[in-house]
Amino acid sequence: MRTKKALAVLLAVVMLAVPFAVASSAAPAIVTNPIKTTYTDCETFNPQGLVISYDGELVAYSPADADFLFSPGLSELVSLGADEEGNESNTNYIDVYYKNTYVGAVEIYVDHILGDITYCSQAGHGQYCLGCGKLCNYEEHDIPEFIPNDDGGLFINQTETGTCTVCNGQVTQSIEGTATFMSIFMDGDRIMDMTELEAKVVQYINSILVTLIQALVGIA
Repeated sequence: MRTKKALAVLLAVVMLAVPFAVASSAAPAIVTNPIKTTYTDCETFNPQGLVISYDGELVAYSPADADFLFSPGLSELVSLGADEEGNESNTNYIDVYYKNTYVGAVEIYVDHILGDITYCSQAGHGQYCLGCGKLCNYEEHDIPEFIPNDDGGLFINQTETGTCTVCNGQVTQSIEGTATFMSIFMDGDRIMDMTELEAKVVQYINSILVTLIQALVGIA
């Protein structure tokens, strides 16, 4: 009888001790995320407020605790992440280590900090990120009207210029079909219209004259 009681007491003690043993050997983990989890890519990660469990004890982050390590490091600018398809994602992660042991990852939200809308090219405008320098929000110019420039002539395209209503950038382009012999004949600000047959004749004359000029230049 005493043996049975002794075994029962021993079993009870073991069962009480098991949770403590499991707790003390539990893997390190993040208990409380840092206070700041939203960033722009001009900032560095701030772990203030981070609490982890390590070796059965709670450990709060302190700049004086050299056992804390982070990847990316605290001196590196945070960056946007990527989704499974490789597309840019606002979600990224900071890996946390304590005493060279991986503890977990802090999920952070990162966004670009954008400058003013800027003329980029004849094709469009956008906003450059002040952090990583990436061109964002790129779109074509919004030009309601092009104004012809009186700059055409023999074998020279006439051009037209318009102003974008968004970035105020000026775009100049050639007026299609003006690089012809007939482009020197103007009716006010308008190139004289030609029939399809006239246009083909002029185009043929153009090709002959250009070839002849090139040949003469080559001989010279």
